[in-house]
Amino acid sequence: MRISSTTISIFFVLLALLFFCPSIQAKKQEPPPGEPVETAPQMVLGEQWVVKNHRGLRTHKVIEVKPDGKFVVEVKNEQGEILWHRNYDIGYHILGTDFIAPRDKSRTGAPWERALNFPLFVGKKWQNEIEGEGADNITRKFKNSWEVEKIETIDTPAGKYRAWKIHRSFTAPNLRGTREQYYWYAPDAKIVVKMVHDGNFRTKKGDPIHNDLIRYQPAAGSTKILFVDSKPAPEQKDAAGDVPVETRQAKQGEHSGKFAVAGTGWAVTIGISKYADTNIPQLRYAAADAQSFYNWLVSPQGGKYAPARVTLLIDADATASNIRKALFEWLSQAIEEDTVTIYFAGHGSPQSPDHPENLFLLPYDTQYDSVASSGFPMWDIETALRRFIKAKNVIVITDACHAGGVGQSFDIARRAGRGVSVVPMSSTLQTLSKNRDGICILSASDDNQFSREGAQWGGGHGVFTFHLLEGLKGKADYNADGRTTLGELIPFLSEQIRRETKNSQSPTVAGRFDPALSIGK
Repeated sequence: MRISSTTISIFFVLLALLFFCPSIQAKKQEPPPGEPVETAPQMVLGEQWVVKNHRGLRTHKVIEVKPDGKFVVEVKNEQGEILWHRNYDIGYHILGTDFIAPRDKSRTGAPWERALNFPLFVGKKWQNEIEGEGADNITRKFKNSWEVEKIETIDTPAGKYRAWKIHRSFTAPNLRGTREQYYWYAPDAKIVVKMVHDGNFRTKKGDPIHNDLIRYQPAAGSTKILFVDSKPAPEQKDAAGDVPVETRQAKQGEHSGKFAVAGTGWAVTIGISKYADTNIPQLRYAAADAQSFYNWLVSPQGGKYAPARVTLLIDADATASNIRKALFEWLSQAIEEDTVTIYFAGHGSPQSPDHPENLFLLPYDTQYDSVASSGFPMWDIETALRRFIKAKNVIVITDACHAGGVGQSFDIARRAGRGVSVVPMSSTLQTLSKNRDGICILSASDDNQFSREGAQWGGGHGVFTFHLLEGLKGKADYNADGRTTLGELIPFLSEQIRRETKNSQSPTVAGRFDPALSIGK
């Protein structure tokens, strides 16, 4: 076949028009001048989110961050079973999903990440096609139109967030008309904190389609102090040089520096290994942990606390009445400038299978068949923090876990083959930190984990308390200034405990507190 020179000339003219003519090129959408722009977040190892949707509660946790910014998220169900590992690129795009659990348990539904097309700015629009399984478990090809509508403050079960509202319109075979969804992406939480479906499109069971953030937990050592009504302060690093923190944006008439560390120290240390009711499983080293922590607090080489300002309650002394008196009355002596430390090692448990939301620490005199009336309710700790303890800096340390519930009602339910739903102890402890600024909550283990103890740790300790003491004695003092701060202690505990337990136990931290604060003087 012969091609004339005229044909070749026309071809090159069309090629030039395609590449250089503005009317033919596809223009990249740019943000309006001066308008805010949101880029993809940088993930940190250990960050996690609890999300509730029409399929139940799911826990998402960053388990790997690669040098190029790619990351892997592990997703578990309410029972703590691993459902899948999802791989992302640095732009938050899904690269692939490795399913761990059987298909009937690991249905992912519509991933909310698909709503994120960074950078985000108001007015941005795009279109795409996605083939996937909807909430009704039917696979379709969805044709989507997206638009970033505005920035607004949104209420979620996890609190208020400043979020980008993203509107999705879509059609698909066997769906009548155009459907509408709305997503709210919150930079402070790094995920879509809320999703709703406009209309009567529901699951096969008739449940409404939704997605809500229940809790966001930053990685250990990256505690953030966030105010939705003001711009966050710039990110800084602590004295160790490697722990990111965020200082509070000062409000009008308020000092703009970090919280001051002043006053004297008060502490209540509680440990129960042997319970009066022998039906409650006995522990080996909880009392020894509390005694060792007390010894460090009052040691001149340790915390330097005055012994008169430290109450020690071990085994038979750790009754519900004595614990309540220590928290409600004795600690009320602390003034605003003081620091209060509360330590508990022992059992924790929900009230019953019918009331898993009511959580209790178990004092020495807890009755096996009556946890509700004899246990120490978690809301009493909240009451102490809110009404009786005036110190502005409070550190709560718990080495307590529940093996699916303690008590006769749980045993009856298990024998009957009933499923036992338990509200995680760690998640409940996190809510205590929301009372006010200055509260740090340190928990020995994450949701659905056991707190391990054994003779291999210092001759007989819980792994958490052993490393807590080791860190306080100097191993966590990264800058060698003779003072171990929370900003140094928290990442030390996370690394040591996860390493020794092969990731079966992960300490958690929550609260809005100054990382420069120290348990000792």
